[in-house]
Parts: sequence; C-alpha cells; structure tokens
Amino acid sequence: MKKILLFGLLIAILFGCKMNNKVLLTDSYAGIYKFGENVEEESVGSMTIYPETDSTVLFYIDICRGAPAYNMGQLYDRLKIENGKGIYFTNDFDEEKGCKWQIIINDKTLIITTISDCYFCGFGNGVIVDNIYNKKSDLKPEFFTDGHGDKIFFSETSPENYFK
Repeated sequence: MKKILLFGLLIAILFGCKMNNKVLLTDSYAGIYKFGENVEEESVGSMTIYPETDSTVLFYIDICRGAPAYNMGQLYDRLKIENGKGIYFTNDFDEEKGCKWQIIINDKTLIITTISDCYFCGFGNGVIVDNIYNKKSDLKPEFFTDGHGDKIFFSETSPENYFK
C-alpha cells in the first residue's frame, strides 16, 4: 500500500511540475543574440530575450558604438511578436519621433531595422540598434546585468517597474 501511495505522490508531483513549465510559443526565441566582436574596432551589441507569454517577450538590449567615443545605449522593455516579427515603439525619449524598430527573429538570428528615422531611444550620440544579431545562447535567461552592474531577474522585475 505504501508503494502505491508513494508512486501516486510521485506522479502527482511530476505532473504538477510539468503543468507549471508550460511551453510558450515564444520559447524558441529565448537566448542571447550578439553582433560585433571587438569594441576597439567596431560597434558591438547584444539583445537578451526572455519569453513572457505566447505573444510577448521581454528584452534587454545593450549597444556600444565602439572607439573612439564608446557611446552606449541600454533598454529593457517588452515586445509583441507574431510569426517571428514585431514592431517596437516608444516615445518616452522624444514625443514627436520616438524610437521605432522592426524586429525579425528566428532560431538563429535577430534583425533590427529602425523605421521612419525614429532613432530617439535614449541612447548616446550615434548609437543605433540596426544590425543582424546572431544567436549565441539557446538557454532561457533568468536575468540580465544592466549598465550599473545590477542583476535584473526577468521573472521579478517587469519593464514598468525597472526604473522605480
């Protein structure tokens, strides 16, 4: 009888764990995407993608223009994705033009193109996101390290609460 109860308990635990680890449609986008190799010679950047729902991901982008100015830009926000495509827009940094990108993502690359000259993303002078980012990690990231060196856990800090 004890063996049956233990077996039943084990099944219940395993089933419960499986239910809590729901597979999201955006899981295939999870990981870290990068471009550039040497900040002394070229622009470099990375975008960390965390699946939030079946249609949204959280992202942290970190760009450096490279030598000699080393101007930088970082941004943490949410993106709606349908069929591997999304449009990101915010006018938090410029009410007239704002910051607007088209993002195309698959299991190996992420391509960002700025739309309608909307380059006002709160970045340093001359810092743009436009590039082809190659996937360097398939693992679902738990956190990103921001420009202040703080670990920000995706599951604990929404973009809306990041600056509070």
